[in-house]
Amino acid sequence: MSKPSLSQRIRKVIDRPFFSVWVFLALSAASFACLAVFVDLNPVVDDNFFFSSEDPQFQSEQEIDKLFIRKDTQLIIAATGNITSAAYRDKVSQLSQALLDMPGVSSVNSLTHFGPKSVDDALSSPLWKRLIISDDQRSSNIIVLLEERNQSQIVADIEQLITRFDADDFRLRAAGLPYVIEQIRRNLTRDLKVFSILAFVVFGLLIFGLFQSRAILIGTLLACLNAVVWTYMLTSLTEIPIGLLTATLGTIIFVMTLSHIIFMTFNWRSAMHAKDPAPVTSAMRQTITPSFWSMLTTVLGFLSLTSVPAKPLRDLGIAGIIGSLVALGVAYGFFPAFLRLTTTVRSKANIIERTQTRVYRYLLGHRKMIRIIIAVAALLALPGLGMINSDPSLLTYFAPSSEIHRGFTYIDRNGGSSPLILVVRSRDDDSLNTKSAYRKMWNLQDALEQHRAVGSSISLPVLIAEAKNSPVGWIMTREWLLSIMESEDYDQIAKSFVTEDRRHGLYLLRMHEEFRSLPRVQIVEEIKSIADTHGFEAAIVGGVYNLQGHLARLVSSSLVFGLGKLAVFFLIIAWWVSRSLSVAAAVCGSIIMIPLVIFGLVGLYRIPLDIVAAPACNVAIAMGVDAMIHMIIRYRKLKDWTEVRQVIWQPVFTTMLVISLGFAIFLSSTFPPTQRFGAIILCGTVLAGIIALFVMPAIHRALQR
Repeated sequence: MSKPSLSQRIRKVIDRPFFSVWVFLALSAASFACLAVFVDLNPVVDDNFFFSSEDPQFQSEQEIDKLFIRKDTQLIIAATGNITSAAYRDKVSQLSQALLDMPGVSSVNSLTHFGPKSVDDALSSPLWKRLIISDDQRSSNIIVLLEERNQSQIVADIEQLITRFDADDFRLRAAGLPYVIEQIRRNLTRDLKVFSILAFVVFGLLIFGLFQSRAILIGTLLACLNAVVWTYMLTSLTEIPIGLLTATLGTIIFVMTLSHIIFMTFNWRSAMHAKDPAPVTSAMRQTITPSFWSMLTTVLGFLSLTSVPAKPLRDLGIAGIIGSLVALGVAYGFFPAFLRLTTTVRSKANIIERTQTRVYRYLLGHRKMIRIIIAVAALLALPGLGMINSDPSLLTYFAPSSEIHRGFTYIDRNGGSSPLILVVRSRDDDSLNTKSAYRKMWNLQDALEQHRAVGSSISLPVLIAEAKNSPVGWIMTREWLLSIMESEDYDQIAKSFVTEDRRHGLYLLRMHEEFRSLPRVQIVEEIKSIADTHGFEAAIVGGVYNLQGHLARLVSSSLVFGLGKLAVFFLIIAWWVSRSLSVAAAVCGSIIMIPLVIFGLVGLYRIPLDIVAAPACNVAIAMGVDAMIHMIIRYRKLKDWTEVRQVIWQPVFTTMLVISLGFAIFLSSTFPPTQRFGAIILCGTVLAGIIALFVMPAIHRALQR
């Protein structure tokens, strides 16, 4: 007997049941190693976390940078106490000096450092009473300007100083963009760690409880983890960092991969019960078509985010598209090898399945009531669509009980917290250092400070008035004073408020965030109108306040147009899959109910719809339509919704449970926007599953009559 050839021996090894498993285990180890070595998993949040430098909304920021030396990204420390006492002054002096000695701190302005001579001097000063003394005169501000490099570490060092100096008679609170950015980054870092651990534990217990197979458990967890790892590696190659929205991407990809696996495993179990000789192959063949269409709808859901000119939404859209493709590939290329190791299937229902059966039977028996409740909820939610708060305060990014929220609120009430930059030029293009221009700028200064949304304003006339208060300032001309204040000896302070050609002047406004009732964009228009009334053209408007206003408007438009485009795409896909206009119309009508109810309730309950929470409904619909696609593919074969529901209800329920649990994990976040994101998807997923099982068939029957 001849010896087997090399190719035959290789084939024999490959055909062994565990060969593919060992290959995938080795691939997993290599993938995890590459992730650890080459991919930066630290969330990136910087000054430009709302828009990228290429976005149209950011162009105004770049124009301001060309004209002026920017000093609007300050960290503000409010020190509350008896501001007239010597002990208070000593503590301010010690803290100010400690801040100045700290690496990374460019400058410090306070009652004792590069500021007024005394509290009385500050109260009578045009500049320092606006910059240093709070409106209630119970605290003074320490203004800290940071270097751009390594701000995360600088903020951490400043926090240690605040903790060391904080006392009952010297209460310290911090705010400002660098501080806000660092708090957001920390929340995202914590979420990334906690979500990863919770997803692994929760889904591991759920999968083992459902199928009670170690091979299925290990295969599922490894497939989902690899999908997450490969998505992060691919997004890293496309230079998409982990940011404001993509920090939640890992859990989203984990859930998407798990959804494909659950439908495949239930089909495998049915094939095993039917004594199919190749149950895994049959399950893959039966599941791949609806999985492909489900993947496509998810891709379209993320694709709807890529057209929005806001960097976090675009990053989530692109990363979500990559993750959707990877999830499908891993589910069908990786998991079946582990599924083949399971040769027996449990016949007795476990506690999860028994609970699912009881819930399903209850809902099935009350399906008419469910339809009525959803229809009534949709009607009642309609008024809420006009009440959606898509332009929430920065305060809503933090829990009311958090230290940053308390500090931010106090500083916001005493002089404002969010910077808005107004660059003006005379309508007749006159120089701003003339007597008439100076008088008009003072009038504009007073008018701006009277606006309800403006906490304080610093501008060229305030600067000149402060210089005039100096011992020899009163004899100098305005141009002479400006030339002096442009020198290095005075930190080039004048260059922050007037251009060298004296044609453009800058107003640095600190805007109130709390109790704002109008959209930021509308308030900015009012500010520009005030400038116009006083003879100035608002040449450029910038600052975080303005960027957030534009962002809110983009979020609102993306909700309307993005969801509208999704409905059209899903109508086309439903028709293509079902080859029936009535089925496609039923799917489209069912899908429309989801955002109608969810966003209506969000509006009615005044839940802030910030940039993190805004895309939640797009994601919920894209993932929730999965059940509808599986149902219409079954309906095309069975032609009876009752039979379809009987066959498909358990994987639909299980997928609904998995997705709900996945996004319920987000409720453990310490970052309120992430909590809202998870809650909206959770509600949308449950609603989508119930609508798919009990409402969509009823709509189709009604259309056929």
